[in-house]
Amino acid sequence: MNKSEGTFEAARRGRNREAGFSMIELMVSIMIILIVSAIAVISIRPQMEQARVDAEMRSVIAALREARELAITNRRYVKISFPANNRIQVQQMNTLTPGAGGLNPVINNLSLTLAPPMVFNLDGMPDTPDAYGNGGPLVFEGIVNGPVGGMIFQSDGELLDGVTFLPINGSIFMGYPGRSSTARAVTILGTTGRVRGWKSNGANAWYQF
Repeated sequence: MNKSEGTFEAARRGRNREAGFSMIELMVSIMIILIVSAIAVISIRPQMEQARVDAEMRSVIAALREARELAITNRRYVKISFPANNRIQVQQMNTLTPGAGGLNPVINNLSLTLAPPMVFNLDGMPDTPDAYGNGGPLVFEGIVNGPVGGMIFQSDGELLDGVTFLPINGSIFMGYPGRSSTARAVTILGTTGRVRGWKSNGANAWYQF
């Protein structure tokens, strides 16, 4: 190899070294990517939590509307109850006479369980603008947990007291315990059976969902 060829080869190797990345540069690049990714995860987490809470509220609204539709479609009383602090039960009765015991067996039994940590929970939130009561997480006819006779949808879509058969309004509060930003509420207007959702603004106030 002559002198000129050697000089050319040395220059080519030098350019190759300049074109690559050093280990330090590579590590710095990886660290920047990791930091940006962590910031993105932290910033999107509240939105993901709100989306999950909204989904749970939609499930409650859907269960109540399904109960009402069952009553209208099948012309039967449909009872709603809350056997646990995270579960709704919907029971379609066999006859048009509620409270008839063995003469009125359940022929359709549906239930919805909220995904933890979502529970029926008031957590100090005020009443909704519908003003149906907020003495507890579940208030129907102004009574915490509802009237003794239970709550039933009838064939015209009304929500009734299971004993007096008079229309009753109801409020259902839910959320993650100790997290006002996750507070949600569902209200039912007894005379029409209308079901409406409410969201917390994170500062003890509501706006319609």
